[in-house]
Amino acid sequence: MSTNSNVEERREAEIEPKPKLIIPTFLTPQAFKKEEKKIVKERRLRIRRRKDVDEGRAKINPEIAKELDIKDKIEVVVVGGGSRVRRHIFTVVLSDEVPKNEVWCNEDELKKYGIADNTIATIRAYKSS
Repeated sequence: MSTNSNVEERREAEIEPKPKLIIPTFLTPQAFKKEEKKIVKERRLRIRRRKDVDEGRAKINPEIAKELDIKDKIEVVVVGGGSRVRRHIFTVVLSDEVPKNEVWCNEDELKKYGIADNTIATIRAYKSS
């Protein structure tokens, strides 16, 4: 019996938890990190001048609107241009006839803002703060 109890004591000693090694996150290898799904929140699209679009509105493809999680308004950000305003807010009108890489806006309104036809701009859902 004494030999049997010695064996049990050894097993209990072996089972004792070992101290855990804590590795900082910046040293964690990429293979162990969980895959994160990239969420696209903005996209660069062409702004087109169209006479058939009402002022203050922008026609956009429904697939792009769903991808960017656009509900009712978009923010159009134009790059460059010195002192002029680069951000414009438009109310969204979904239309299947609009190509996926374009946003259609009112011709006169874009002229007023100084945005040329075929300008590439960043489009994102407008979040009022």
